[in-house]
Amino acid sequence: MLKEAVYHKICSDYAYALSREELLIKIRTKKNDAEKINLIYLDKYKYPTNKETFTIVMKKMASDNLFDYYEAVIKHNFISVNYFFEFIDGKETLYYANYLFSAEQPEDGQEFFNFPVMDEKDIFLVPEWAGEAVIYQIFPERFHNGDTSNDPAEVKPWDSEVDRQIMLGGDLQGIIDKLDYIEDLGINAIYMTPVFKAGSNHKYDTYDYFQIDPQFGSLETLKELVDKAHKRNIRVILDAVFNHSGVEFPPFRDVVDNGENSEYRDWFHIRKFPVEIKEEPDYGTFAYGGHMPKLMTGNEAVKKYLIDVATYWIKEADIDGWRLDVADEAGHHFWREFRKAVKAVKPDALIAGEVWYESSAWLQGDQFDSVMNYVFTDAVKNFVALEKINAKEFGERIESIRGLYKLPAYNALWNLIGSHDTARFLTLSQGDVRKLRLAAFIQFTFTGIPMIYYGDEIGMTGGSDPECRKGMIWDTGKQNTELKEYYKKLISIRKDNKELTHGNFKTVLADEARNIYGFRRSFKQECMEGYINNMDADQWVLIEVSKSAADLLTGKVYKPVRGRIKVHIPAKAGVIIKV
Repeated sequence: MLKEAVYHKICSDYAYALSREELLIKIRTKKNDAEKINLIYLDKYKYPTNKETFTIVMKKMASDNLFDYYEAVIKHNFISVNYFFEFIDGKETLYYANYLFSAEQPEDGQEFFNFPVMDEKDIFLVPEWAGEAVIYQIFPERFHNGDTSNDPAEVKPWDSEVDRQIMLGGDLQGIIDKLDYIEDLGINAIYMTPVFKAGSNHKYDTYDYFQIDPQFGSLETLKELVDKAHKRNIRVILDAVFNHSGVEFPPFRDVVDNGENSEYRDWFHIRKFPVEIKEEPDYGTFAYGGHMPKLMTGNEAVKKYLIDVATYWIKEADIDGWRLDVADEAGHHFWREFRKAVKAVKPDALIAGEVWYESSAWLQGDQFDSVMNYVFTDAVKNFVALEKINAKEFGERIESIRGLYKLPAYNALWNLIGSHDTARFLTLSQGDVRKLRLAAFIQFTFTGIPMIYYGDEIGMTGGSDPECRKGMIWDTGKQNTELKEYYKKLISIRKDNKELTHGNFKTVLADEARNIYGFRRSFKQECMEGYINNMDADQWVLIEVSKSAADLLTGKVYKPVRGRIKVHIPAKAGVIIKV
């Protein structure tokens, strides 16, 4: 074995409690380097006298291009658990305990890994509803204009070409008016980009965190939206822009007006007085934009203010969670206190951070429940839209996500293929609707929460910001209604099959030559297999079954011949077979 490739760490993503009686243990090895791994565990306090050990064969749960990841769950009622690993590769047996390798099985307590008492408050709990969520992202200014009385003076016709300044007049009443559409699609959670008073169409430059932007409506409008959504079993998640504010945020205006004498001077990172508002100014900002001064979340007054904002909207409007903008640029200490406050008010509120890369530092159970899974986005984009990677490479990228995160977070990742910050997937695919359908298929059959960016389901196009923020197309004559029905079918299949919301995930095929990727989802006694054909020609796969199996997308029933069925996969398409 390549010892240098072996990795395990206690009290981390590699050893953590799932409940008071369940402990998940994970270990990493070089790819295809171990024939078998046994997890051997014991009661720390009884072992010295009874010498009793218990053995579990670890399962290979994921593989990327370099490593294999094995997991096992210990179910016990011990006060404290000791454990070690036994590697078997056919040639030798090797033991790994307390970060040391040996040819002999360890015997002394000091030689074992140790996992201490599991305190319930340390267990990572994600809201139960998250596993079955289907999220619909709405950019309120561009979704629907339901109340023309609050339109900005410079509002443009709804189908205008967009730029960074243009206003189309979308508002909260517009979302209320379209709840029938959202419900019919099968959505059970809405995520809205910022709705608080601000100076732009996107509202990420907040002026007043305690006021709904008048262009969108009022507190009462938001309450009505949440209430009517809840009556349809649709949850509502708001956007928390706590990394930075807008230049008309009163504390920042006070610093501009009063300089070093301002009581708010320490709310911001001011490098030079007097403060001059300009691009790349002498104060901290988001992305060097002078119109978005950075808030110092390490400041106790700032921290209290923002946490009060978070709890206020839950108490006042009964919202169901927060998506955290630029979450990686605010301190971990802030998010820990944020989580405690939010969960104290609403324990099943969902907290999701915007982090565009590997995010395990925020997903330890003390900060976020989830993140926007741009690692997934990148894999799907490069496999399907851009065709830069093949089925094997795609599988390795997807499986690497399992190796990154604790299981509760992994099951709740927001799997998106586009957002208000990216080019539309259909545009990346050069208008090939088959590719968008295939990307959606992946979203709704993989582990995690699928997130639809408004309009993708009816074939909207657009490059990067601002083109991806066009007004929603409501003229059914201009919608791809066949595509919308496909989305509805995928959502329905996901909701009706627990394997897709609660089941295990395992790669069963990664064929480079034919560019076919296959996977199995299983939950209790239920099982299904999905296959993705990323070629321009129809293909077939053989699946071993013990009974007839059905294609859930087409309804076609396959009867086995000598224990196998031959499944047809159209070009640039996916099939999901209930086996």
